[in-house]
Amino acid sequence: MLDISIFVLEKYNTKQFVMNKFRIGIALSLVIVIGFFVFWMSRSHDFNDVIQVSLVLIIVVSFGFVVAFRRFISAKKGEPAEDELSKQILQKAASLSFYVSLYLWLLISYFSHKLEFETEQLIGYGIIGMAIIFVGSWYFFRIKGLNDD
Repeated sequence: MLDISIFVLEKYNTKQFVMNKFRIGIALSLVIVIGFFVFWMSRSHDFNDVIQVSLVLIIVVSFGFVVAFRRFISAKKGEPAEDELSKQILQKAASLSFYVSLYLWLLISYFSHKLEFETEQLIGYGIIGMAIIFVGSWYFFRIKGLNDD
């Protein structure tokens, strides 16, 4: 009987912990969106600045919502929020996106003198490209899966 009660308490505490992480994720997303509106109202903006900030916020907040929603669904089912496969997929996606991002920065540095952008804008678009590469590689490994290496 004691084992059953301990098991139930562990399940309840795990769900509470995941729910608290989900709430923190939602709160952080709201803070990011509010920060964007403060940025928007603070001063006059260049069109490229607004596009860069908007794209970064959309990518970060949407990826955060997807990860938080998946963890929330896993907690509802009684599964662990992060299993070994999810961790390996994130690690593999981070590895591949870092590798591809090096080539992205190489291309940006090669074409920087031919483009009519300022240095700050090139850096901003490079960061946006890195985020898109990471989300794309994460999505690719979620669909394809991992090979037995």
